[in-house]
Amino acid sequence: MSLLSWLLALAGFAALALAMPDHHHWLRGRDPTPSARRRLQLAGTLLLVGSWIAAAVAWGAATGSVAWCGLLTVSAAPLVLARTYLTPRRR
Repeated sequence: MSLLSWLLALAGFAALALAMPDHHHWLRGRDPTPSARRRLQLAGTLLLVGSWIAAAVAWGAATGSVAWCGLLTVSAAPLVLARTYLTPRRR
């Protein structure tokens, strides 16, 4: 269950990052439309909620909430490193 929680948090942070014009333009080469931004924000939020639910089911509400905070840090790290050190291919 912790792997599921981590994957959901990773996907949620990726969706929230893509909802930002700077990150979206960095990866896709164009700004997101307003409707795409709203959909990405909603998807990211729902994925993070799903991540918390998976952690709460795996470890209980109290311990799962604390573990989830740690998982958020671990799941954001690959995205931060990718944005910092990788340059996307230009089309």
